[in-house]
Amino acid sequence: MSTIWTIARKELQLALRSVATYIILVVFLVIAGLFFSSLVFKIGLAELRSLFEVIHVILLFYIPAITMGSIARERQSGTLEVLSTLPIKLSSIVWGKILAAMLQFIVLIAFTLVFLVIIMVFGEGVDYGSILCGYLGIILASAAYISIGVFASSLPSNQILAFVLALVISVAFYILKFILPLIPLTVMAPIQYLSFDYHLASFLKGVIDTRDILFFLAVSVLFALLAEFNLQSRNLMQER
Repeated sequence: MSTIWTIARKELQLALRSVATYIILVVFLVIAGLFFSSLVFKIGLAELRSLFEVIHVILLFYIPAITMGSIARERQSGTLEVLSTLPIKLSSIVWGKILAAMLQFIVLIAFTLVFLVIIMVFGEGVDYGSILCGYLGIILASAAYISIGVFASSLPSNQILAFVLALVISVAFYILKFILPLIPLTVMAPIQYLSFDYHLASFLKGVIDTRDILFFLAVSVLFALLAEFNLQSRNLMQER
């Protein structure tokens, strides 16, 4: 665990020194702020459910942006080969990258608490339970998207390609809700179960279902294992 934290801290320090990190942060907050202001001050809704839905869409682009260089950058610079020769498990590298991206996202989402404060001050009949559940759902969904992003970053050495791969995979999980009306009823249930929006919807309604928690955790672990397997297979190919 100490190795994972060391790698995560190194990645986080690197991200905090990057101008791109702050640009992405500002863009995220501007988009979220504009939507929130129109939601609360124009429509008069003292809730964050619609904002969480917008944040979910933003995650499709934000997560690939912060994870595209997690492993691809290491391979491009040659430091991944150096790490592979050290007594460090590949799983520690993968989970360290995931933890670093999670910490970045948690810092980002913490800024949205100002919206909650505004609702607390000006709103009436605020459902705090559903808001807390919404935050939990967004964090769990982000963990799954981050694992997908790290996996995508483990495939190429080009960061732009890693971004595109992560975006395609993430969008595939997201758009499933839009194609449900077009598929036969016999396969609708399993397709619907794979939809991130389907599992996130319960959290946004203020309902915590262990099946939804397990789904996001399972996706996170699955893509983390796929990233580790990909790194192992590349190491074996280089040794031959």
